[in-house]
Amino acid sequence: MSEDHSQKDFDAWATEYRQYYKKSSRADFEFRFSRMLILASRRWTAYIDEAVQQETGHTRARWQTLFAIAFADEPVATLDLSERMGVQWPTLIRSLNDLETEGLIKRKMNPDDKRSRLVTITPKGRKALMQVKKVLDPLRQNALQQFTKEELATAENLLERLLLTVRQL
Repeated sequence: MSEDHSQKDFDAWATEYRQYYKKSSRADFEFRFSRMLILASRRWTAYIDEAVQQETGHTRARWQTLFAIAFADEPVATLDLSERMGVQWPTLIRSLNDLETEGLIKRKMNPDDKRSRLVTITPKGRKALMQVKKVLDPLRQNALQQFTKEELATAENLLERLLLTVRQL
């Protein structure tokens, strides 16, 4: 199955596109940008998910949770963790339950809020995280080496602004 994702391929098969979007209009650029954003995101996610799971056995939900916990300098409240990761509460709780069962994290009651739990990563969790990092870092470097640091910073800024806008909708 071919992947018709390039602009040239899109123009070849989307023969009726101009009935909906005028060439070089703002709407044309917005559609094309959002289309490529979605396609790149889907492909990138599938690429890293497959590689990481094949090498380490960890799903994206698990390793992203481990990273989010490890990057904090102190125990993280479950609600804060959910917000930082942009995931729904039930999804996060399932991941945390699995990670705790395997000894990769610890949860304890929050002394400031008895309804909340604080989450920390264990040494075993850090070891698992380093296994994931050893797979992810070279994948990321290979995919992004064609871009300058300035281009990466610009793209990050653009995506951050988009994310902030979408959160406010």
